[in-house]
Amino acid sequence: MPSKYYKIIVIVLLVIITGVIIGVSLSSSNNSSSLGKNISIYPELVELSKQGYNVQAYPTNLQVLPLNFSSEGKPAVIYVGAEWCPYCAVERWALILALLRFGNFTGLEYMQSSSTDVYPNTPTFTFVKANYTSPYISFIGIEYEARNGSQLEPVPTNIYQMWTQYGKGQIPFIIIGYYYQVGTSINPGLMSGHDWNYVISQLNDPNSQIYLQVYAQANLITKYICQIDGGKPTNVCNVFLNSTSSTTTTSQSSSSLQASQVVMVLPEIESRYIS
Repeated sequence: MPSKYYKIIVIVLLVIITGVIIGVSLSSSNNSSSLGKNISIYPELVELSKQGYNVQAYPTNLQVLPLNFSSEGKPAVIYVGAEWCPYCAVERWALILALLRFGNFTGLEYMQSSSTDVYPNTPTFTFVKANYTSPYISFIGIEYEARNGSQLEPVPTNIYQMWTQYGKGQIPFIIIGYYYQVGTSINPGLMSGHDWNYVISQLNDPNSQIYLQVYAQANLITKYICQIDGGKPTNVCNVFLNSTSSTTTTSQSSSSLQASQVVMVLPEIESRYIS
């Protein structure tokens, strides 16, 4: 083959490689430009929260705390995480979908996990400016560090004690009344480097791993919320409290557990938290 053809092939390959690099760079730039802005996909999240009930919740029994957290006269769901954390990033998808079955958010903003940590640029949201309303539960979402690792929000003392003693300071750390969970069962590698629309498309595909893993975790959270809030709303909770005999047994035992807890009433702080 004449040398000029080699030169042509090399030039073509360089153009293709350059195009790929530019495309990835532009995609990353476009995603980054959305960070800290109010989400435009809230209606899609609401619709997504209405599906996935068919996915089996992970057969996990959450551990029990000595305190039973409540706020504003309702059982409290508490999240402690960080914007840079890829495991928090994927857990937020499941947590938000679960919470939307009981109430509504305002102020959710786009966020990505750190670009320099494992599973970089995992698309997610931040709770920093979010507010949540529900007739059944209260929600406190604490992002204690920003995407760049700087301090962001203080963790209230009584929550901090539970987090460090029972969660060993690991994130994400979630409290559901008097139950708690450390870490996530969702693989961040499924979302890393993609954008929010990609995740939404996968959450509409019952055969995708994102669908299966996110809804399994969302349904686990939903099940435990139903156990602490009296099984409301019934159109949601009847699915989870009556689905299996093992779930019913857990629900029945939760009454005796609740009676033995020390009730920790959190002050009605506008969830930008006082430590």
